[in-house]
Amino acid sequence: MSQPPPPGGPWAHPQAAPGHPGQNAGSYPHGGQQYGAPQYGAPQYGAPQHGAPQYGAPQYGGQQGAPPYGAPQYGAPQAPAQPYGGQPYGAPAQPYPPQQHQDRQYAPQPHPGAHPGAGGPQCRFCGCVPAADVTFRGHRGMIVLMQFLHLKGPFCRDCGLSTFRDMTAKTLIQGWYGYLSFVITPVTVLINLARRGRVAGLPAPQPPPSGDHRHPMDPGVPLLSRPSALIGLVIPFLLVVLLIVLAAAG
Repeated sequence: MSQPPPPGGPWAHPQAAPGHPGQNAGSYPHGGQQYGAPQYGAPQYGAPQHGAPQYGAPQYGGQQGAPPYGAPQYGAPQAPAQPYGGQPYGAPAQPYPPQQHQDRQYAPQPHPGAHPGAGGPQCRFCGCVPAADVTFRGHRGMIVLMQFLHLKGPFCRDCGLSTFRDMTAKTLIQGWYGYLSFVITPVTVLINLARRGRVAGLPAPQPPPSGDHRHPMDPGVPLLSRPSALIGLVIPFLLVVLLIVLAAAG
């Protein structure tokens, strides 16, 4: 007679050996699923789950779909804007700390023709002070041609008077000869007369506080006491008389 198979044999429990799929479903644990096989309705590792945030998706406060950190949210209170300097709008301004400074004193600049220690312009001829920045003019008529002369200061009182008398006297004796010079000469004399007062009203020349200086020029005799100036005043009248005589004779 045949004896029954021993308990625990391969026919007692119809379970296939591990690693052989396709056997009876009841021989597998977990409801007939193989180990590591995906189950119906169960999420797989690495697959996105419904309602759960994905790996790498931006999260804010543990909620999916929230804006990243630092982005404004609708309805959320925001901090007041900070202007330049870090002070909020409406906050009282912080006073600046007192600054320590020293008042600067600017010394007056001397005239271009002045010596650094003179305190004013010096005469261009002798270097004495005080001096006035004046330009005297002269004219010379040569029938067809003409010549304009000028001598620019500064002048002290004595050097200025000497220049005025010399240039004006020469203009009176040499400036009438020409059609235009006959008009330019008296205008030049009147300009010199108007500028004479600027040097005649200066005090007596004095040596400068420092620097080289010479003796002032000799002003000479007054203008109307010079023979050349007197002859120069007569020349225009003589020319007018000569023109009248020629017109009457001709």
